[in-house]
Amino acid sequence: MANKKPVSSSRRTTKATAGTSAKRKPAKMPTRQVIDPMMVSAVRARKDDKKLTEVALDNDVDFTEEEDDSFLSDTALYDIDDLYDEKGNLIMDEADEILRETEHRTRSRRTMPEMRKANSNTRNAKRKIVSEEEDENGDFDLTEEELEAELNRKRKNSQKASKLAEKRRKKAEKKARRKTPIWAKILIGFLVLIILLIAFGIYYFINVYSAASGALDGNPMDAFFNKKPLQKDEYGRTNFLIFGTAEDDEGHGGAMLTDSILVLSVDQDRKIASTFSVPRDLWVNYTVAGEDTLGCSVGYKGKINATYYCKLEDTDEDKEAASRYFAKKITEITDVQIHYYVAVDFRVLRDVVNILGGIDVDVHATDDRGIYDICMHNLKLDKGMNYNLNGDVVLDLARARNAYGGYGLANSNFDREINQQRIMNGIKNKANNIGIFADVNKVKGILESFGENVKTNITWAEIGTAMDVVTGLHGDVQSIETQHLYGTGMVGSQSVVIPAGANVESDYSLYNYNRIHLYLREELDEDTEEYDLEVKKQQMEAEAEKK
Repeated sequence: MANKKPVSSSRRTTKATAGTSAKRKPAKMPTRQVIDPMMVSAVRARKDDKKLTEVALDNDVDFTEEEDDSFLSDTALYDIDDLYDEKGNLIMDEADEILRETEHRTRSRRTMPEMRKANSNTRNAKRKIVSEEEDENGDFDLTEEELEAELNRKRKNSQKASKLAEKRRKKAEKKARRKTPIWAKILIGFLVLIILLIAFGIYYFINVYSAASGALDGNPMDAFFNKKPLQKDEYGRTNFLIFGTAEDDEGHGGAMLTDSILVLSVDQDRKIASTFSVPRDLWVNYTVAGEDTLGCSVGYKGKINATYYCKLEDTDEDKEAASRYFAKKITEITDVQIHYYVAVDFRVLRDVVNILGGIDVDVHATDDRGIYDICMHNLKLDKGMNYNLNGDVVLDLARARNAYGGYGLANSNFDREINQQRIMNGIKNKANNIGIFADVNKVKGILESFGENVKTNITWAEIGTAMDVVTGLHGDVQSIETQHLYGTGMVGSQSVVIPAGANVESDYSLYNYNRIHLYLREELDEDTEEYDLEVKKQQMEAEAEKK
């Protein structure tokens, strides 16, 4: 065909390739898109270049990029007539083959530098092994398989060396970071702990001190670091007067009358305690023996629960002086030397029970059904153990005496006093069980409830010892029954309590408390003797077991 001619692009056409083109038999193929002749020339040149490159690699011949280009320029050859038949139609088989070769050559071309580098490294490794294995005459007797195995071994050794070097590098970095000695870190940690403890102590001190600033004298820290022994009587006992008023009860007609009067006697060495009550309606002379005559708006004589009130009037509302005076009157009646007083109002009892989360009380009742008191918000409780009573219920129980009807408290104030003593045990047991003194929030809450609602002559240095004694008591606080020590009578139009067998017309018998003195002394001594016998018995049993 006249329009067909060889085409070259700065490349030489050999006779061999030209002859091949003349002899090609045309094939009938459908006409498709025209392929770029320049692309065809590049593919053919690269195909020849690939063959020459493989030959060079097999013969360990190195060449640069410039040399590689010379291979292409010397062997590149294409003829556009090869792609068309006699009718001028594109031969698709030939074009498809060239396109496949183009794609393959493109991928191979991208990896050529990596292949050269890998092959170069392999050749260098082989040459090194050969030089090491040659003998003095320059002869090399390793087979190809042995050479390959030696090469693999050296590769593995090289990998191990790399891993070892990396491990040493990381270890060096870690050692460099650990500049602070271990002993220094331990010391720092210990100092941090001390600082935290001091900070907690300061926080505890500030909170406790601010909460109880009006309740106790002295420094709150004395309770922990400067404890002072409690006072004792000649029998080795410490005695507390606990009395309650209704100062916080709005509308109460006798807010400053002491409706609850208890004495708590504690043996610090044996860690045992006993309690008894003094009837609030006991008829007394307000003047304490050896003191100036005390008179007030209610007279010179009357029920004992007005003694505190009368002394308040006499001292212009000095609660401390009134409390001390009242403690002297109780000592006169019971012959139990009172060392400390604790004056509380009703709200404290309610708050303390609620802070503790409720208490369990073994309710005393003269009726098998339990107690029911109309006056105390229709209080109704079973006889025996009642669990988890809240502050409001406990307060009602402490005041219940069937004054305006109900059942279960046939002896009125005497039955109420027994339940008050059992409430004391309930508070003690709950406080010990929950470890209240380790909970700063609970301690703070209790002391906040104290505030102006508690008055006592116990100092902070003594309260620390008192808490140790109370939390370490053996068993419950023992209740001393005193009802048989008293009787009732009429003084004018008032129904009052008097010493058993006394005559209201005789001041000598009316104010004679000898029988009360003897009985209370015997009961307290008996509690001590029972404890000593129990301890002796346990010691004997322990010695018998050893034998």
